[in-house]
Order: sequence, then C-alpha cells, then structure tokens
Amino acid sequence: MTFEYYQKGGTLAEMKLMYIANVRMPTEKAHGVAIAKSCEAFAEAGVATRLIVPWRRTPIKKTVFEAYGVKPVFRISFLPTLDLLSEKSGPIIFWLQALTFQMSLVLFLFFRSRKTILYTREAGFVPLRIMGYRVVLECHLIPRNRKTFFALARRAHRIIVISEAIKRAFLEEGFSEKNVLVAPSGVDLAVFDTDVSKAQARQELGFPADVFVAVYTGNFTTMGADKGISDIIKALPKAPGVLFVAVGGAQKDRGRYTQEAQDLNVLDRVVFRGTTTQRMLALYQKAADVLLMPFPDIPHYRDHMSPVKMFEYMAAKRPIIASDLPTIREVLDENTAVLVPPGDEHALAQALRKAAEVREETRAEAAYQKVQQYAWGERTARVLNHIRHG
Repeated sequence: MTFEYYQKGGTLAEMKLMYIANVRMPTEKAHGVAIAKSCEAFAEAGVATRLIVPWRRTPIKKTVFEAYGVKPVFRISFLPTLDLLSEKSGPIIFWLQALTFQMSLVLFLFFRSRKTILYTREAGFVPLRIMGYRVVLECHLIPRNRKTFFALARRAHRIIVISEAIKRAFLEEGFSEKNVLVAPSGVDLAVFDTDVSKAQARQELGFPADVFVAVYTGNFTTMGADKGISDIIKALPKAPGVLFVAVGGAQKDRGRYTQEAQDLNVLDRVVFRGTTTQRMLALYQKAADVLLMPFPDIPHYRDHMSPVKMFEYMAAKRPIIASDLPTIREVLDENTAVLVPPGDEHALAQALRKAAEVREETRAEAAYQKVQQYAWGERTARVLNHIRHG
C-alpha cells in the first residue's frame, strides 16, 4: 500500500498524516479550533500527526495547545512565509503569502516519506500529489470558481465534506459517491459536557441567578456576514426580561452590535465579550437558560456550514433556538431544538418568551444524547475508515 497503515508482524503499523493549512495559528476564528481538535483526534487515534502552517504574527500570546486546550500529542511545523497580511491587504499580498508558503511547503515535503497522507481544507494543495503523496481534501464550501475547484478536487485521494448539500454538489459534478464522505464538525465532550451547574457557572461569571439568560458563543460574523446577532438584538424589545450574552466577537463586531443595541434601547440587557478559551465558552453555555444560533438565510449558512457551536450547545444540555435551515436540519429537528424561520425576529422573540415561561428540558436531553456520535473521536474514526477504504 502507499501509506503506512497495514498489518505488520501481527500489529497495526503506524499511519502518518500531515495536516496542511495556510492559516494563522492560533487564530480567533472557528476554523482554528476545528483544525487543532482534528489534529488531536488523529493523534489520539494512533496516527502520527503533524500540523503544517505558515509562520505568521498573531495577537494570541499562547501556544496552539494552550489556545485550544488540546493535548500536545501532535507536532507543529511553522514554515517561512511572506507575512504582510492585514485586513486591508489586497489580492497581490494574499497571492504572495500563499506562493511563499507553497514554496516552503514543497521544500519541506521534498525529502519526506511519500507514504505520509497529506490532509487539507484547501484544494490548492491537491497538486502536491505530483510529488507522490496521497492528498485528502476536506471541503467546507464550494468557491465561486467551481470549474477550477472541481478540477483540482478530482485529483484528491478522498473527499470529506461537512454537509449533505456540499456532497450533492460533488455528485452532480460526477464524483463517485464512495469517494465523498459527509462528516459534520465535531465537539470535545471532555470540555463541553461538564458537571458545572447553572448556579455555579453564573456565580463564577458574575451573572444574576434570577434572570433569564440567552447565550450566543463564537464569532459574531463570518466573511463579514452577520451570524444572527442583529436578529437577536431586534428580538429583545419583544422579549422583555431576557438578558442576552454574546461571547467570542472581535472588537470591531462588538462595537457594531453595541451601537445596534443602543439604537433599540436594549443595551442594558446586552453583554458582549471577546474571544476566550474553550473552557470559558463551556462555562458561558452552562450559565444559559437557552442557547441561540439564529443564522440568516444566505447560501453559506443554508448549504455550506456545520457550526461547531451547534455541537457544543448540544453537549451543554441547554435548550437550543436555531434557524430552520437545511444544514441545521441535518443534525437538529423539532425533537432536539426549537427551529424558527431565519431572519424573523418576531418568531425569535416568541420562542424566547416561551422558553422563559416554560422551562422544558426534553429537547435539551434529546440533543445531548444525539451529540455523542459527533465527538471528535467518533468523527475521526469515520474519516480514517474513509481514507483507508473509501
């Protein structure tokens, strides 16, 4: 076989995998958590794992292991790159950064064993197969340049996608179904399935014990698009008595939504917090009476997402109010969450009022039971089986 996963002397030989990502690590964005957790899960499954990323400046003054609360069971290689990227960078700067990272990567891989699997979220790395490697592509969205993307993806050894909608897009392009695996995002149950009570969490966070608290965790925007924070703020005037807590937003986003809350005279019932640790996110979720993810109905949220927060919420054993979107329905339904029409702040306000009046836990318990199959270890086992057998 061309990769090291075979019976040898009666024991299972070691598989080697390099996870290649042209991203800043650590990063405050959700993909950083997923990449780190994936590498940890691969390593804990017995795969010799190395994360390969560009060396770039980051405002986060922690190691990857500290920032994401993962065990140091995999190696990390930071490769030289032209580090000029900023929020105002133009396409030339992005192109130069990507090119210099590609050059460093080719040099890094040149003398390594071709039996190592290359795993990546970026189709641009699939051509590394010409060096003799097998490349596995994990797809999180279909880019605008579909023709080039699918031409590159056809050369991948295996395809992993995070939603049924993305899988359908591959099948419509003629990909074999056996080569495409749907594997939604995962959750670290050791972090988010904790024994901390609501009262304990609120005491540690300084929240009042007798207020109905609705919590949102994670980035406030994705690629500049709102993730439902605006609809929550608009719903608050119609849901009196609800304290809204949002945790994980960048400074510029917190400023934007603070202004929106002020314009609607609900700023006294809104708390915005910035990026924090996985443990603290879990604590905020445990402090909640209800957890929110009212994503707007745009193509990315409708077809291309598998939100990490959804699985964290399910593990927290708290009621969930979410948008009724196809990607959400791949995991949640009326038995596990309250689903509301996306973009409808009136329906969202009604769901909040009802949740405050009737404290039912049946859906939360059903969601908790279901999330067990989405633990990172379970996801990784399916991915590795797909890599080996297709």
